[in-house]
Parts: sequence; structure tokens; C-alpha cells
Amino acid sequence: MKKIILTFLLIFLITTALFSTNDNQKTESGFPSKPIKIIVYTAPGGLIDVTTRKFTEIATKYSDATFVVENKPGAGGIVALKKVLSQPSDGYTLFACTKSNISKFVSTGGSHYIEALDWLAMLMADPECVITNQTMEIDDWDEIVSDAGEKDGNQIWVGPAAGGLDHVTSIKIWEEFGFKAKWVPYKSGGKARAALLGGQGQAYVGNPREVLGNSDLKIAAVSAEKRIKQFPDAPTFKELGSDNLSNEYMWRGFAIKKGVPSEVLQWYDELFQQVNHDTDWRKFWQKGGIDVVYYGPDKFKQIVDSNAETFRHYLAKIGIIKSTKTSSLANLGKGKELALLVILLIIMNVILGFLIYHSAFKNLLSRILIISSLISVSIVFYLISFVFPESGIVGPAVVPRLWIILLIPLNILLLIKTIKNRNKIKPDKGNTNRVLKFIVFLIVYLIGIYFLGYYISTFAFILISMYFLGYRKFSTMIMISLGWVIFSYLVFYKTLYVPLPIGRLFEILF
Repeated sequence: MKKIILTFLLIFLITTALFSTNDNQKTESGFPSKPIKIIVYTAPGGLIDVTTRKFTEIATKYSDATFVVENKPGAGGIVALKKVLSQPSDGYTLFACTKSNISKFVSTGGSHYIEALDWLAMLMADPECVITNQTMEIDDWDEIVSDAGEKDGNQIWVGPAAGGLDHVTSIKIWEEFGFKAKWVPYKSGGKARAALLGGQGQAYVGNPREVLGNSDLKIAAVSAEKRIKQFPDAPTFKELGSDNLSNEYMWRGFAIKKGVPSEVLQWYDELFQQVNHDTDWRKFWQKGGIDVVYYGPDKFKQIVDSNAETFRHYLAKIGIIKSTKTSSLANLGKGKELALLVILLIIMNVILGFLIYHSAFKNLLSRILIISSLISVSIVFYLISFVFPESGIVGPAVVPRLWIILLIPLNILLLIKTIKNRNKIKPDKGNTNRVLKFIVFLIVYLIGIYFLGYYISTFAFILISMYFLGYRKFSTMIMISLGWVIFSYLVFYKTLYVPLPIGRLFEILF
């Protein structure tokens, strides 16, 4: 056991050194002196991926910089963002982002991610529009409104994701024109359009360029101040009787982790403006009805904050998030109060451990130390769970909270019984050492989660814990440890979109 603990401590020291070296790396003069990585939150082929690759093509006209596009799909952009935030603030990692990311951050309780970034440049505004199938009986806007009234909320609209930009835009449209409809989400915009073409919905919410190349699709209404010249037959919502739907659009742009030196931010500002004025760049996007713009950090951040507030309102209204107000416990879980609590709990347990060696009641205090440590860890994890997504009645925080809620009273009960039966506790010379080993092992596990990630650390923790408790059937031990890790991946990461930490070491290396 001593060798195992020493091994974990050695790994911790090595990874700490790597982390410190990497994070303290200063920006070299003559930026950029190495390739710039742009993290895209979708698989290759998505519009933000196309935007990023077109940007790198145009940017090479104005800079000798080398750009590398890396696709990190998952959890609506949270996986990609975690990758960006894991890198040093040296300016060599960009986040290719869209308005849809803001919806995902809000819906999964990750609004604090917005403040972790400098929003460098918004480069385009792609108008939202209602698209219909011309082969169906109803395809004009007036017919859609009339049909929706007759169906009394049963008209079907399709689009990507529940609670995303297109869904929220649909709700705004329904409110403005005084009718209700059903939103049926699909995994992607392509699948939603296929459903529309198959007659499985009355309308699809998307962007004008999505009708290009398919004569069966028609823009029934578009969010714009005036008709888009590339789509002259598409009426604006303003023409159709609404003065409040002329500025609904999907934006695309770039952000960067906070803390980047000002001279690097200035370099990016100049590059983005050069790309914005490039003729090839503007022609490529304008043919699809996109408004090519350049909004720098100040205005872009204002837009992002406004989007976040809008999403909070509508996602709370349709029940995707519980409330537009941030929980005080969530603030505790993300703020200085939690750090202070952790410090106090550590001090309390250290004092208790110190007393063991200066007391005649070593066996009693050893048992109390184990129970106290478990209660302390449970309290900290319980508070951290309040930064998990708050979507719906059952969310990612429910399962860990159930375990913790059971663990805390059981440990308190055990503590009471231990104190009551203190005279019956038999002396055990090896008990103190076992307690201290367990506490050290628990601390190493928590540190390991941060540096080596949840999956590796948890696998090792379960395996070694079973060995510590006397199990020796290694095949069963490995199956149980691996089974829990797989369960965590499938339930928390894939199903509930909880981005379990992969570890600073792997984030730096990969």
C-alpha cells in the first residue's frame, strides 16, 4: 500500500510540474511564432466548421500564421470549450462559436463559461426564417397562421434540438402572431429538413441558405428589415404584420480564453477586420443571404449577454431550466465560499489527525477521523453538484445528490454510535496507520481527478479500495471498476451532458 501511495504522489508531483510549466508559459515576442489552433464544436461539415475553414483560407492572405482546425464535438459545445479553457492564455487557441452555444451554456447551468472568454469577433449574422414544403397544401405564411389556429396548438414545427436558437425563435414567432404549435426536435438541421420534405411537419425554422439546391423548399417568412436581395420572393415578418421579429439571426464568430496579452488581442482585431473586408470572404457568404459584419469585443460581448438573458427567459418558460435566477447554492459552489469551506474542513481533519498521536483515545479518534473525512468530502461534493445542469425535474445532479444525502446521515449515525460505544472499542495498534493511509489515499484520488481525469482516477480508486478492504479476485475487481467508469460515461457524459474532467495532463497533451 505504501508503494501505491508513493506512486500516486509521484504522479501528482510530475503532473503539477508539467501544469505549472505550461500555464506559466509567456507569450513569445513576434506573435504568432507557432501554429494557432481553432477548436470547432461540431463535426466536419457543419456551418461553423465551414466558416472556420473559410476563415483560415482568407486569413492566410494577410498573415503568415499557420492555422490548425480541430473538431471537438459533444454536449453542444461544452466539450470544445473545456478544451479551449484547458489551454494557456497565450493566444494560440481560438474557440469557433455560434449563438447556439449560448443556449447550451444556459440550459446546462454553464452560464459562467460566458465570463471565462473574451468574445473577439462576430463575423456574420445569418437571418432566421420559416421554411415550408411547397409540395404540401399549406406553404404560405397566412395559410400557416390560419391552419395553426384551426389545429389549436397541434400544428407541428421541426428543427434541431429542444431549447436551441431555432426553438426559441419559433416560440417568439408563435407569441407574436398569437397562435400555438408543437416543436418536434431532431438531432440535426439536415434530419429536420428531411422530416419537412417527408410531410412530417408544417414548418422548419432555419436560415435562408438552407433552401438553396432544393426547389421543394420555400421561405415563408424571414427575419430582416427588408427583403433579402438573394431571396426576393421571401416576405419579411415586418411585411406580414410584426414589428418585433426583424432582428432574429444566428451569429458566428470567435472567442478566446481570458488573460491573453493585449498585443495579441490587437493582432487578432486587425486580422478579423482584414478578413471582414476581403472580397472573396464577403461574396462567399452573401450569396446565401448572410449579413457579413464585424463586431469587436465590446459590442460582441453585449450581444452575447443579451442572448443569454433571452435564453434564460424562454428556457425557463418552457421548463428546460428551473428558474431564471441563479441558485445561491450554485454561487456557493462556484465561489470563494466553497474554497473557504474546503480549507476549514481540511484544517478540522488535520487537527483531529494530530490529536490522534497525542491522545490516549487513539482508536476512538481514528474512527471519528474516517467518519469526519467522509462527511467532509460528501458536503463538498454536494455543494459542487449545484453547478450541474438544472434542466427539468430530473437532472445530472440528482444521482450524486441521492448518494450523498444517504451517505451523510449514515455517517452521522455511525459517529453517534461510535461515541456512545467508545468504551467498547478495543485497542488496535495498526488502526491508526490504516486510517491515515485511507485519508491520504482519498486526498490523492481527489487530486488525481483534477490532473489525471475522472475516468482513470476513479478506476484506480475503486480497484485499490477493494484491495484495501481485502478483496483479491482481480478479475472481479477490474470488472466492477471498469463497469462503473463505463456507466459514468454513458449516463453522465453521453445522456446527461455532464462534462466529466478528462484531467489537466491530457488536456495539455491533447
